[in-house]
Amino acid sequence: MNKLYPILLCLFIILAFKQDDPNSLVKVGRFVLPKGVTSKDYLPNTLIVKFKKSSSKQVNSIASVAKIQLNAKGVSIVSLKKLFPSNLKSVGTQSLAQSPLPDLSDLYVAQYEGGQSITDVINALLKDEQILYAEPSYIYKTSYVPNDPNYTNQSYLTKVQAPQAWDVLRDASSVILAIVDSGSDLQHEDLAANIYLNTADPVNGIDDDNDGYIDNYSGWDFVGNSASTMIPDNNPDVTSDTTDHGVHVSGIASAVSDNGRGVASIAFNAKLMIIKTGADNNGRSIYKGYEGIKYAADHGAKIINCSWGGPGGGQFGQEMVDYAVAKGSLIIAAAGNESDEEPSYPAAYKGVLSVASVTNADVKSGFSTYGYSVDISAPGTSIFNTRNDNKYGSLSGTSMATPMVASAAALVKVKYPNYNGLQIGEVLRTTADPIDALNPMHANKMGKGRLNVYKALTQPTSSVRYQQIAIADQSNGSRTAGSELTLSLDLKSFLTPVAGLTVDISSTSPYVQILNSSILVGSMGTLETKTNIGPVAVKILANTPQNQEVTFKINYSGNGGSYLDTEFYTITVALDYLNVTVNKTSTTFTSNGRVGFSKADATGGLGFIYRDEPMLFEAALMIGNSPTQVSNNARSEGNSSEDFVKLISAAKVSGSQAAFEWVATFTDEGASNPIGLKVKSKMFAYATAPDDKYVIVNYDITNTSSTTLQGVYTGMFTDWDLDESSANATRYDAATKTAYAFARENVDYPYAGVRLLTNSAPAAYYPMSYQLVGDPLADNKFTTAEKYQALSSGIKSTSLGTTGNGYDIMYTIGSGPYSIPANGTITVAYAFISGDNLSDLLNSGNAAQTKYETIQNKPTDPQPGDATAFLLKQNYPNPAKDFTTIPFSIAERSATKLTLTNVLGRVVQTLINETLNAGSYHVPVNLNKLPAGVYFYQLSAGGYQKALKMMVVK
Repeated sequence: MNKLYPILLCLFIILAFKQDDPNSLVKVGRFVLPKGVTSKDYLPNTLIVKFKKSSSKQVNSIASVAKIQLNAKGVSIVSLKKLFPSNLKSVGTQSLAQSPLPDLSDLYVAQYEGGQSITDVINALLKDEQILYAEPSYIYKTSYVPNDPNYTNQSYLTKVQAPQAWDVLRDASSVILAIVDSGSDLQHEDLAANIYLNTADPVNGIDDDNDGYIDNYSGWDFVGNSASTMIPDNNPDVTSDTTDHGVHVSGIASAVSDNGRGVASIAFNAKLMIIKTGADNNGRSIYKGYEGIKYAADHGAKIINCSWGGPGGGQFGQEMVDYAVAKGSLIIAAAGNESDEEPSYPAAYKGVLSVASVTNADVKSGFSTYGYSVDISAPGTSIFNTRNDNKYGSLSGTSMATPMVASAAALVKVKYPNYNGLQIGEVLRTTADPIDALNPMHANKMGKGRLNVYKALTQPTSSVRYQQIAIADQSNGSRTAGSELTLSLDLKSFLTPVAGLTVDISSTSPYVQILNSSILVGSMGTLETKTNIGPVAVKILANTPQNQEVTFKINYSGNGGSYLDTEFYTITVALDYLNVTVNKTSTTFTSNGRVGFSKADATGGLGFIYRDEPMLFEAALMIGNSPTQVSNNARSEGNSSEDFVKLISAAKVSGSQAAFEWVATFTDEGASNPIGLKVKSKMFAYATAPDDKYVIVNYDITNTSSTTLQGVYTGMFTDWDLDESSANATRYDAATKTAYAFARENVDYPYAGVRLLTNSAPAAYYPMSYQLVGDPLADNKFTTAEKYQALSSGIKSTSLGTTGNGYDIMYTIGSGPYSIPANGTITVAYAFISGDNLSDLLNSGNAAQTKYETIQNKPTDPQPGDATAFLLKQNYPNPAKDFTTIPFSIAERSATKLTLTNVLGRVVQTLINETLNAGSYHVPVNLNKLPAGVYFYQLSAGGYQKALKMMVVK
């Protein structure tokens, strides 16, 4: 129900060059919590909200549509405060900036009251067209593993060659190193002399430096005593031993060295800016880490240490990182202590140097997170350093490895004062000692290697990194099996110039073949960028499973072989949907009964676009025969139904008269109460007028049960978002059986709608809006009974929202009742139509009706690949647990049957029983309901018969 923001337009315009970016800021569709996030990972009743650029906001300025939905949930916004007041003075510079500073003036903190889930509150707020994004105020965890403090030496300093480095350089007093953490011990005997003091704002009750923080002489505390009160103050000192994580981190980063007491640090005497972002009564949680990053960047810190992280990675965090990077700062963050490859933020954000932990033997610490996003490793096991109240002890964690790298970064900053933060990070990364041979199970996933401070100060290196990878795809963004795609790279050189640079791309994936792996780039100077390097051609092999992740290894070589470097890039291929961009409308054909998007929450596709306007949030087929039995993939009670499961994935029909004709088959076996249906879906699109403003979707619905189905209703549930989504209206034109939507306030905005093309049962139209009391969607739930009501109520009314300002409208258009005998089939078809106005829309609908009547009696079947012989191949994977795929080929159009039997010969699944054209097929099989054991699958096609064995394990 959200407005799809303009970024989707950009994605459409550059569809042929789509970049996979896991850290993309823009999230299209409904908000969902990131994987692994629970209520313990964010502040209760608190949101970070960013508005579109405009005047200052007040609680009463939130749009009425959002207020109505919030009030219906018993939720009220009680406070809306600017996060970063515009009158705050920033003392940082932008002389080393990589890009213009992000505008943070429209960021707010919202407080609300009410017992609804935070996702419901956010999705209600997103109804306000002023709001760009809203997300929780995430809490992060400090990244250490407590252990007994048995070590009383600092052998890790020798390991990273700090003594040799000190012979080169050991005065970093000019560098401010920010510790964004739980606070520190400002009076510690081995820290006090290195604490940064803001002499421009002495403690006198006045904001002398006009930066918005009164008396921030020794740093700042963003949280205070408790997260429940969040009262900031100017005392970042820890109050107990239980909260001294930041004390230990501070000492590793810059304990006073060569002072005859305590411990030493790599940085020797870098100035520690203490920024407390945890509570006095909680030693593990970081509540205001990103605000701390911005404070550090604004107050001149060029190295920012973040020994904390968590699974919540939103747009706000990336914006804070971008802000600091634009000011020339280097952010160094802990990769995490989960001993897996799941991303942790801020370490996984673009622009952050991510640090994993190793033992003193250069072996991955048992707790350390790893993965392709890690940049560098450092010792993090049993690190002896400062503790609260002039004490010392050992802790372990990526929290300890991170400040070791930050400490080295301070020395490198002195060595290269004109380098920006990203360049400092690259010096450290490229001079690390390789450790893959000691970590064969985690090769390439511990960064470039283990930190070596001496090499960082003495060995100038080159560094080339990709900034973006664009993909050109023969299949309009679907990257189908058997097709080719090309990769084109934008590269940037960060350090010393590179001569004779060559880029080589490879992959260990068995599902792709790289056709031209090497590119000669030539020379690149310091901070030079080259764009559109390539292209590299990649063949996606015919046996590729759908939605398969493929990782590419990018090797760089230059300077006569003395410069060697590597990074990785992952994309998903063989998508189970196909983007349709052959005429003036753009949409997506799926393998599961949805139109526009393959996945829930407006993801996995284009939606429905006309005149560069994204118009659709959801469209889903629904089929029901009682209030307790409706098979569908529409929204449901809190999420979405996933009843339809693909049987034969979307495939092109060869020899079609249409510019786009594709076919897919799915069943309703994913339903908890399946009806017993198999549905063959087809989509047609045409390139020339008068057929260039619609697509046709046809469904052949087969009853696979042994008895006649009575009283079957079918329809398309659609949610249109035109211009301002809360100001839409819908009408039903009975003469043409067209349900359409239009914008109430913007009369020039185009129209969109759905026309029922088949006439074998009475039509149905049921308009809805969650904004109406008593509406089926008023409680944000769409139950099975309500879905059946929408399908079976005939023409509920002829319009909705046509007076006043309109509503956020949805409707179901369909037909019924039908009687489907056992193994019988009915056909229903719809045209998704666009138009400049109502007359244009109806004319396009008439053209769609005429076109459909010429094609409805011409059955076609998919031809996903050429085949010269009948052949049944071994399923993969085998043995299989939950899913497997059966590949086969038929040489000519044949009646085809594919069955799965148990060892007694009893058929447990009939996978295909229809006439297919010649071609190669890959049939996914759901094994969730089968017990472990031996099974056989048999293909009968023409005169060919063959059976193969399949193993199912649990």
